[in-house]
Amino acid sequence: MMRWLKSPRVQAAISLVLAAGLLAFFLSRVPLADIGRQIAAADPRWLVTSVVVSLSIFTARALRWTWILRPIQRVPFLPAFRTTAIGFAANTVLPARAGEVIRPALLARERGLPFSALLASIVFERILDALSQLLFLGIALSAGVGSTGTLSSARIRWVVAVVGAVAVAVALFAVLWRPATERGLERLFRLLPERARPIARRIALTFLDGFASLKTPRLALIVAAGSIGMWLAINVQIYCVMRAFDIRLPMTAVFVVTTAAVLGLAVPTPGGVGGYHAAVQFALNDIFHVPVATATGVALVAHAVSFVPISILGFIFFAASPWKRDLADLRQTGDPSPGP
Repeated sequence: MMRWLKSPRVQAAISLVLAAGLLAFFLSRVPLADIGRQIAAADPRWLVTSVVVSLSIFTARALRWTWILRPIQRVPFLPAFRTTAIGFAANTVLPARAGEVIRPALLARERGLPFSALLASIVFERILDALSQLLFLGIALSAGVGSTGTLSSARIRWVVAVVGAVAVAVALFAVLWRPATERGLERLFRLLPERARPIARRIALTFLDGFASLKTPRLALIVAAGSIGMWLAINVQIYCVMRAFDIRLPMTAVFVVTTAAVLGLAVPTPGGVGGYHAAVQFALNDIFHVPVATATGVALVAHAVSFVPISILGFIFFAASPWKRDLADLRQTGDPSPGP
């Protein structure tokens, strides 16, 4: 049974079925004609602005990646942006966020860098993303967004603060006292079966390598500020889409909607289809009482703005590059590391 579930084809099929089910549920709440009218009435000026902001976000994402990789090598912006675009394009058509592995694999091949270090940088990116969004969610909760519901509860605010503080503390400890961290991990590895220890050790060391950029205070500050700025832009992008539909909620409400979108993207469907839509629809309709047809239109358009422009760029970059052969090699050998 487990071997059957490990099949890429089976995983892809499960991912597609999950996406179809979530999308069907999402669309079942309102007649399609009502959704169409809402989208047709959206203000094109705000939509164009949201597309521009969306592309700037991926520019910032690629730039932040070059900063994170600085302890390994000074990677030029264009290769980082190109592989970022291809990776996000792959996420829209492949299950299990495969683009998160394709992106560092392609850059490793192009620049002759160790794949494990680049993969660790992607893990570090995701930690930064989670912390940045937790920061904005904490601001929203502190401002009393959803004060009539559970979102305003002091308990949730404390949970957000504690999770963020623990994550930052763990990262700093891993950087400043890495030998002690490795010794602690070795003690934990002894609890594992002997055959699993080398794999666990390799994963843990790769994970620790991702924090290398924190060793330099100036670089750590640049990476942290870049992450916060990028996530502010992501919130602004969703705000622009909401304004296109004449939703005039405060920016702090947008922080909550964006958090819902991030949780929806955690569902392992290609491009977050279904999960993203249902989560944004829920946040707007159930928390902020936006009419369901309007909330559905916002979810559809916000998802398209987030993924379609960068995916088009990614497919163009991929079609114009020799990396199609490289990806074929990856599928055959299963080795994403650069050649000699």
